[in-house]
Amino acid sequence: MTTPQGTGMVVPLQRKPATADFAGAIGEANRILDEFGFSAPPVNPVTIARELGVKVSFVSMPRHPNVSGFYDAQDDAIYIAKGEYPKRQTFTIAHELGHRLLHREWAASNDYRVMLRDPSLMIIDEKEQAANAFAAHLLVPRDMLDEYRHVASIEELSRLFVVSMPVIRNRLRREFGAWHVRAQGGHRGTGRSRSRSQIGRVRLIGNA
Repeated sequence: MTTPQGTGMVVPLQRKPATADFAGAIGEANRILDEFGFSAPPVNPVTIARELGVKVSFVSMPRHPNVSGFYDAQDDAIYIAKGEYPKRQTFTIAHELGHRLLHREWAASNDYRVMLRDPSLMIIDEKEQAANAFAAHLLVPRDMLDEYRHVASIEELSRLFVVSMPVIRNRLRREFGAWHVRAQGGHRGTGRSRSRSQIGRVRLIGNA
C-alpha cells in the first residue's frame, strides 16, 4: 500500500510481475557490511542509518495501526511504529534503509509503498522484494549465519541476530537448504554454551 503525498490515505498495492534486482540488493547489503566493518552479530541498522545521515525515529501511528514504518525521502528519515515488536522494528528499519539506498527516487514519488505489520494485506512487488532481500542479507549475513548455525538453535539464532525466527528459517533455507531448517528444529548441539554466552550480550534495539 502507499500513502499519497499530502493525503494521509492508504491505497492497496496493485499486482506486478516480480522482477526484483536481488543481486543488486544483496551486493548493496554486502557493501554496507564491509564499509561498516561488521564481523559478528547483531548488525544494528539504526547505527548504519544514522551514520549515513538518515534520521531514525520511533513514533506513534494511531491513524495507520497496520503500518510498521516508512521512509520519508523529503526528511531523509525512517519512522518506525514505537509499539511494534522489537525484532520487527529491526527488520523494518533495515527494509526502509534498503529503499533509501536502492530506490531513493522511487521513495520520493507517490508510488512508494508503506511497510505493513500484516504482509497478507500487501502484495509484494519487485521493489518490496528487493528491500526485503537487502534487509535479510544485511541483518543475517551468510558468513555470520554459517559460523553459528551448527551450534545454536533457531530460537537462539533469532536472539543472536535480533530478527524473528521466520527470518532465520528463511535465511537458512535460502543459504543452506530446507533440510537444514528441519534439522535445526530439533537441534541440541554441543556448542550451545558459546552461542548462549554471546546471545546473553545482545540487546534488542527497541527504541534505540
